[in-house]
Parts: sequence; C-alpha cells; structure tokens
Amino acid sequence: MASSYENSMMQWIDKQRLKTEMLAGTFLNLGSAMTAEIAADCDFDWLLIDLEHGSGSWSDLRNLLQACRGSRSAPIVRIRSVDPDAVKFVMDSGAAGVMFPYVSSAEQASQAVASMKYPPAGRRGVAGVIRATDYGRTWKEYFQESNECSLVVVQIETPEAVAEAESIAAVDGVDVLFVGPLDLSVNLGYPGQFDHPEMVAALQRVVAACQKHGKAAGILTKAGLVQQHKDLGFRLMAYGSDSGAVIAGMQQFLNSLRGGTGTDGSKS
Repeated sequence: MASSYENSMMQWIDKQRLKTEMLAGTFLNLGSAMTAEIAADCDFDWLLIDLEHGSGSWSDLRNLLQACRGSRSAPIVRIRSVDPDAVKFVMDSGAAGVMFPYVSSAEQASQAVASMKYPPAGRRGVAGVIRATDYGRTWKEYFQESNECSLVVVQIETPEAVAEAESIAAVDGVDVLFVGPLDLSVNLGYPGQFDHPEMVAALQRVVAACQKHGKAAGILTKAGLVQQHKDLGFRLMAYGSDSGAVIAGMQQFLNSLRGGTGTDGSKS
C-alpha cells in the first residue's frame, strides 16, 4: 500500500501489487550508502539491506536508508534473528519491513509479527520523534499505517521450515515466505544444486502454502533460474547483490583490457 503522506520519507511495499505481480529487488551487502543510492536510482521495487551476512554494521543502517530516500525502492532490512530490540531500531530508523532468517515454525513467525506491530496487534515499542515519522512531523500518519503497511518477511531455509510452511503461512501478519536457496540446498543435503528434484519440490511446497493462505512467496534467484522461479509462482524476487555487481563489472573491465575488446565486444 502506498503511503498517504506523500512528502514523508517512508516508501512502503505496495502489497496490492505483490498479490498479482513480481516485485524486483536486489541485495545490498557491502554496507555502502553509495551503492545503495545507485541501486535505488535503478528503480528496483525493493532493496534488501543485509545485516545478517553483509559487511554493513548497525551504525551504517541509517545512511543506507537515507540513500534510498526519494526513490521508489522500498528498503527491507534483514536482521540476524527474531530480536524485538533489533526490529524496533530498524523500523524506527525508517525501514519498510524486516526479513527474519531461519524461521522454522509458526511460533517463531508469530514472534516476528509481534515484534513488528504496534499494540494491540503486537508488542513494538512506541516512540514519536523517530526517523520513520520524519522526527515527529508525521507520527499520527505513520502510527496509523505502520501495522498494515510494514512488510514481515520470514525466511524458509531448512527442511523443517518447508514441512511447516503451511502453518507459517497461516500466521496472521506474515506477508512473505522467502526462500534462502543456498541455505535450503545445503540443509537438504544438495549444496548449490538449485534444480535438484527435492529442491524444486520444496519450492513448490512453499509456494503452494503461500497461495493457500493468501501470502506471497519470495526467493533470491540467479541466472538460469529466473523464469523457472517466476513460473513456480514466486513474486518477491531478488537477483544478485551490490558486491556481485561490482565483482562482475570489475572483472569485465579487466577482461576487456587484457583481451583487447571493449565492453560491447568490439575490438579496441
């Protein structure tokens, strides 16, 4: 849902679009506000600021969120666990939602929702003068919208989570079941074999659970699998990362120089 206070810094995920469309994102794991700004200027629907595995720290978070301001890219922050104090800091800082890793049960999913929502729907602490409310100027509007508009993303990364996908998807307040494909493939016993039949069956089970309960399925996809994941029914999709883009670009530059070809393939 788009925010009703147009001049606010908040950029929520459009949950109506998420019901029927694929929303495109990428991961930000360098901790760099400049690469975050570049990604936001590229017009992604959403960006994942990775504070679980990424290089950025808590002190980098607000600069990363500021880099997304004024764009249409909704910033989602991945934290390390279902930690209410971390959620409070992330949301007060102006994130549009939180991604929770390694959620394997409905109970954990319910705890994630409770940490995200203001009472009576949850247990998030209330403060007025925070970045998310333009330092108090839009507190009333933010308080009215946050419970409905903030995005709760729980990651499915274990066989246990796949087995419990339907009960997790049934939790009120969970918006997205997001598959972490590398962790899931490792935990299934097929590291990096993303097209293994058991891996595909697990993805199908997650998508089916989401469809049954009116939730969205998400995944970090990769080259060669994008269309397959779209066809399976994933809608919150991310491709690559800022670090991956830098590595690929630098390698291309080096290959062009050493190989005597331009970036367009022409001879120099």
